[in-house]
Amino acid sequence: MVKFLLAALAVFSIGARAQNYGFSIPRFHCTVTVNHDNSLEIDYKIEFACAAGCHPLDIIDIGFPTGDYDLGSIEASVDGLSSKGIYPSTYIDNGVEVHHGNSTIYPGENAVFRLSGINRNMVFRDTEDDGYASVEFSPTWFDDGFLRGNTEFTLVMVFPPGALPGSVRYHEIPFTSSSVDSSGRVLYLWEARRKISESFMVGISFPVHLVTGPLSERPAPPLLSPQALRLLITICIVSLFSGFFIWAVVRSVRNTKKRRVSYLPPTIGVEGSSIRRGLTAPFAALLLEERLKKVFVLILFGLLRKGALQLSGSGSDASVIKTGYEKGLRSYEKAIIDMLPDPDDQKYPPVDAVKKVFIDMIDELKEKMEGFDIEETREYYRSIISNAWQMVREAGSPDKAALILSERFAWLFVDDSFNSMVNDLPSVTTTTYPVWFRNIILHTNAFSGGASITEVCSSLAGTLEGVAGRTVSSLTKLSSIVTSVTNPVPVSRSYSGSSRGSSCACACACAGCACACAGGGR
Repeated sequence: MVKFLLAALAVFSIGARAQNYGFSIPRFHCTVTVNHDNSLEIDYKIEFACAAGCHPLDIIDIGFPTGDYDLGSIEASVDGLSSKGIYPSTYIDNGVEVHHGNSTIYPGENAVFRLSGINRNMVFRDTEDDGYASVEFSPTWFDDGFLRGNTEFTLVMVFPPGALPGSVRYHEIPFTSSSVDSSGRVLYLWEARRKISESFMVGISFPVHLVTGPLSERPAPPLLSPQALRLLITICIVSLFSGFFIWAVVRSVRNTKKRRVSYLPPTIGVEGSSIRRGLTAPFAALLLEERLKKVFVLILFGLLRKGALQLSGSGSDASVIKTGYEKGLRSYEKAIIDMLPDPDDQKYPPVDAVKKVFIDMIDELKEKMEGFDIEETREYYRSIISNAWQMVREAGSPDKAALILSERFAWLFVDDSFNSMVNDLPSVTTTTYPVWFRNIILHTNAFSGGASITEVCSSLAGTLEGVAGRTVSSLTKLSSIVTSVTNPVPVSRSYSGSSRGSSCACACACAGCACACAGGGR
């Protein structure tokens, strides 16, 4: 989990700034380049359209993530005319104010504002992988009371020199496209048409050796303002339980965040066609780009259901044994059976064999999706997952709920929110399960006369995930390996993005600091 938060917010100050400001931003472009020395070059290019009858945009305050920005590196211009009046901002803690002078943007006028600058020491060690470093960044956003209309929004993150397409990752928000520029730098690009009135947080990770060290641990994200923090401390003193509860919630949120690698090729499916029905749960999980570990668990569950595998031991000691039964197995299931070692062989299956299973599945999924709409198909399978939860919740009796649970467990497990959704299942108990399902859950720690459906569901998922980890090594790192084959970053001869940027905002990046920023104009 990445703890470092780089957020940007443009708001107008009181006093001189409390005027009738109004503007739109037809186009917004931000390029963030990660340098070898751990610094970020933050470049903005923003087209402002000052609304008729509103106050001119004569000064813009630009925020930087920390006070460690290089004032001498900052350059700004309006329509190509350099702005010489760049000073430490009197309105924001970490930033500069740019005086336009003769290049003031008047009501009814459009102008392109550019700004670039260096902020040092902005790369931190990735807390989920010791071999990786990472950056999270949100471009400027603007006060909704002054901003009008939507914007053609583009954000480009440029990886440090030496990064390879198969070794880089994104965090929460998938990139729109990726490429390698003429100098060999890997680029992730996000594009959207949106109103820039809220954060758009993206993140990237890359091998730690690409930047100079040593890298320090990230400061925690500024979840609360100083005022709110003082209030929270007071509440904690009065009620220790409340403080523990808040800590538990924050920890839970952080633990559920996950890093994804986009392993599906961008050409899969088409737009404006029909829905591809009939996919199995593992294929649906692939289509939704769930973790490959989850896909592997779903395959194991299918093999257990069909009797091709059986569980031995229970709980944390559970493992799978081949039964020799292979009737009705799908191609990927047969491949898994073939690569699994015999009980006496303690070795893991070769990584190349595991990789081939997933690559072949992705190729098969691509064939299955030819002529079908990928987004409509994804929504269709999300609806199947949602209906499965609803069917269990509304079963009406413990025995019926248990039957539906056994039939729909794979679809429930596909859900990205499985761990939280399972807590909403009925707190009823029963031992009336189909024989095949009973034979599986007997090897979990939850199956007994007093175990509820929720406990059985959670324990089964935990057991299967443990079995998967003990069956195949490095499942969590397999996504990057598979992605380098199934969705390699394309090499482009040139890149048309702006090399300089602009902003009208401020950014906060310290733990517990206030993000009370001024911007826009006066």
